[in-house]
Amino acid sequence: MEILTGVERRRGWSEEQKRAILLEVATSGLGVSAVARQHDILPQQIYAWRRAFRLAATGDQVTPSFLPVTIVPTSEEPPRSDRSGECEKAGRAIRGGKVEIRCKGGRVLKFDHSLDAATLRALIRVAEEA
Repeated sequence: MEILTGVERRRGWSEEQKRAILLEVATSGLGVSAVARQHDILPQQIYAWRRAFRLAATGDQVTPSFLPVTIVPTSEEPPRSDRSGECEKAGRAIRGGKVEIRCKGGRVLKFDHSLDAATLRALIRVAEEA
């Protein structure tokens, strides 16, 4: 058994250490919880650092950012060569169009193509802040 005595104190993290841990979360493929366990901190601390750095970089205004998009056909869609007459009517709606966005933190947003832009912006903002 180990008995600790004395005043409990908080650890201090330099800006470089915080950035290194945030970079590890972003590039290692591990989740926030796994990286937090490796560094003996709570996952909430990583989220707080991420939010603080984002606010410092943008100056109190959080704006959505855009990432590269890859269009991947699903098994439900016919190949492109079979859809030659698809665009003959400009007013015709696309049926069953699904959109998938992979966010920076590894989160994936999947939604119907008819989702309005304001709702999409709000979803992306929430996913990026989480």
